[in-house]
Amino acid sequence: MDPLADLVDWIALYGVFGLLSIGLAERFIPALPSHGVLVAIGIAVNDDAWSVQAAVVGTTIGSFTGALALYLLARAIGEGKSVTLLYFIGKWIGVSRQRIDQTLSYLRAREQAIAITSQLIPTIRLISPLAAALLGTSLLRFTSGLAVGIVLWNGLFIAAGYLAVMALPGINSSALALKILAFLVAVELLVALTCRLQLRSPKRLRRKGDVR
Repeated sequence: MDPLADLVDWIALYGVFGLLSIGLAERFIPALPSHGVLVAIGIAVNDDAWSVQAAVVGTTIGSFTGALALYLLARAIGEGKSVTLLYFIGKWIGVSRQRIDQTLSYLRAREQAIAITSQLIPTIRLISPLAAALLGTSLLRFTSGLAVGIVLWNGLFIAAGYLAVMALPGINSSALALKILAFLVAVELLVALTCRLQLRSPKRLRRKGDVR
C-alpha cells in the first residue's frame, strides 16, 4: 500500500495544473505531508509523468502563490492590529510583551536569512509568511527569500525521490517519506534548541554586565 503514490497518480492526471494545485494546497493543509508528496513526485519522474524541471517549477509556483496570499492577507489587516493581536495571544499563552519584543527584534535583524531558512523547517515554513507580515518585512525582501527557500525545499525532495528510485527501483514512496520525516523532526528540534539558546545569550551577557 502506497497512499502517496496513489495521490501522485491523481496529480499526474492533471499534468502541470496538478503540480500547481498540490503546491498551493500544501500551504493551507498542514496535514498534507509536503516533503512526502514532493518525494513521490520525484519518483514519478522516472515514470515519465513529468520532467524534473517541470515538477520543481510547477510545485514552486503553486507554493509561492499560497505563501504570498497569506503574507498579503496579514499585511491587509494592518501592522498595528497585527501586533496588538500578537500581544493578546502572547498574554493568553503566558509570554510577556518584553519577550515578544525581544523575539521580534531578533527575527527582524535576520529577516532576509530567515525568509529563506524558514522555508526549510517543517511547520515553521507554513506560518512564516504571517510572521514576515507581522515583522513588516518588505514585499521584495520577502518574495526574494521565499522564492529561494521554496526552490531549495521542493528541489531537494523532488531530487531525493528521483535519485532514490534510480538507486532502488520499486521503492515505496510512503515508507521513504516516513524516514525523511523522522530526519526532519530531528533537524527541527535542533533548530528550535539553537534559537532558544541564542535568545537567552543576550540576557546572560546583560546579567554579567550588571554584576560587574
